[in-house]
Amino acid sequence: MGLFGDSDKLGRRDGGSDKEIELPNLEPLDIEEDLHGGPLVKNPDGQVRIFGKFAESEIRELMEWSGIFEELDEKGYSDPALELHYLSDLDQRIFVKDPQSDMVLIHIRLKVSYFRFRLHPGAPQKKLLYIDWLLTQHPRSRNIRPDRLFPGQNAPGLGIFSQISDFITNLALGVGARGAFNIPEYFHDALLFHREFRFYDPATEAFFRGLIRDLRKHGAREISRALSEGRVRDGHGEPVRWVPGEMISILDPELEEIIWSKDYFTRVVRQLKRISFHIVPPGEAIPEEHAKKDTED
Repeated sequence: MGLFGDSDKLGRRDGGSDKEIELPNLEPLDIEEDLHGGPLVKNPDGQVRIFGKFAESEIRELMEWSGIFEELDEKGYSDPALELHYLSDLDQRIFVKDPQSDMVLIHIRLKVSYFRFRLHPGAPQKKLLYIDWLLTQHPRSRNIRPDRLFPGQNAPGLGIFSQISDFITNLALGVGARGAFNIPEYFHDALLFHREFRFYDPATEAFFRGLIRDLRKHGAREISRALSEGRVRDGHGEPVRWVPGEMISILDPELEEIIWSKDYFTRVVRQLKRISFHIVPPGEAIPEEHAKKDTED
């Protein structure tokens, strides 16, 4: 089961204008960051609860049900340690660690946010679960080679995004959110989410899909690396860069029909026809600050 379920969503996404811009499957991976801590906010019963609701036992049960621990066990991480950090309403973290080395295997940072749909009439605000950070890493992997890592990675990912999707689904349902959103820092982060999420801005969605359409022969790692090195050029030969934007997955069918409307896909298709991309060799790289993002209307 994908994030927020795919039985209803896939039926709608296979029709209409979206059919013209079907995304290929490219390999997604996660990244990592330096972790820092702070004081934990506990409930009167002495337990840390995510969103004031999910205690450690409940988070563990949801992870077990989603198949996360089973996948970790198959990769050699038996009996992983689970930690909950409730630093504030805006900073709630879930850590899964290797009990032998105390290394972080999974780090999820979440908060509930009222997302403003600024491109729609009246700019309505809806309650969404914000995935502020998502890291999975496999430090025991036998294939840790620098040339096989994405920008920002120190170790390969765990390849368990479908299980994490199920887990986040239940958290979102539990807090009454109408969907979820994230802001992918890298191209390969967007690949991780693209099966269930779309960019809210149709120009950004077209930019992302155009990169995949034109550059897929290079593979996900090379595309991401070329973007970070200023080696991706548009149809005029100008360098482009990756600019993060909001990707959204909507749980509420009625809201989904409003946000992912015919007009949205028309704008995506129209912009896709205007843009093209290619990669130049490393010797022709341009510093990232001189690159631009090709999302003109």
